[in-house]
Amino acid sequence: MKKLSIVVLSVLCLALMTGPSFAADRQVVVTPVSGDVTTINPGIQTSGASGACVMGNLNPIAFAITDWIWGAEKYKYMFYADPALCTACSDGFTVEAVTLVMQFGVEDVPVSFDARVDFEEAIWDDALQCNYPGPEICVSSAYTVTIDAPGLYNITLPMDADCACAHFGYWYGISFEFLTAFDSSPDIVTDEFPVGCTSWNDYGQGWADLLDFGFPGEISLYADIVCCGNPVPVDESTWGNIKAMFR
Repeated sequence: MKKLSIVVLSVLCLALMTGPSFAADRQVVVTPVSGDVTTINPGIQTSGASGACVMGNLNPIAFAITDWIWGAEKYKYMFYADPALCTACSDGFTVEAVTLVMQFGVEDVPVSFDARVDFEEAIWDDALQCNYPGPEICVSSAYTVTIDAPGLYNITLPMDADCACAHFGYWYGISFEFLTAFDSSPDIVTDEFPVGCTSWNDYGQGWADLLDFGFPGEISLYADIVCCGNPVPVDESTWGNIKAMFR
């Protein structure tokens, strides 16, 4: 009985670590953004050169959450792959590159860090009544990004060429993962339209909706996509089987 009580207590403690309860670990300081945005493409072709469409958060940027990004963490944006937004593609689509908007202060530079991006399935969560981050469909190689001067940056990383072809008409996620930690904390950038169940962060405590921290909008994270043929039916295969076909 004593062992069982310990197990139950551990489960309850784990449950308390999820959701808004751990939002107090991080403090949100919001400042308006201004100035031009510099695009960083570390050693790759400019994003969108062969892209058909862009999906994700396409709203204008509005705010910077200052001193927010610790590194060694992952950010995700959930989006609906609306075929009406990409009439150039008649069949399926795949992700060519993923872009995250960040702001670096004078105290944050110069800096180099490793990062990668991925394209993911979304899973409906009955408890949350929204789409929740799901399994990876494909993940990119790791890239080193170097920022020498303060300012706003579009940081674009390419997806590897063997990413599976997906159907329109479903919810998906794109992620930007920092593989190294920062000595100082650059800013994450958002729009001014808080929606919820859209922007997520996992900094070691599990996935958390960034609106639970008090974000004023959704993070600026979006994907360049390209057309592809013979998309894999989402309702007939698991992404684990799909990924195995492309190894």
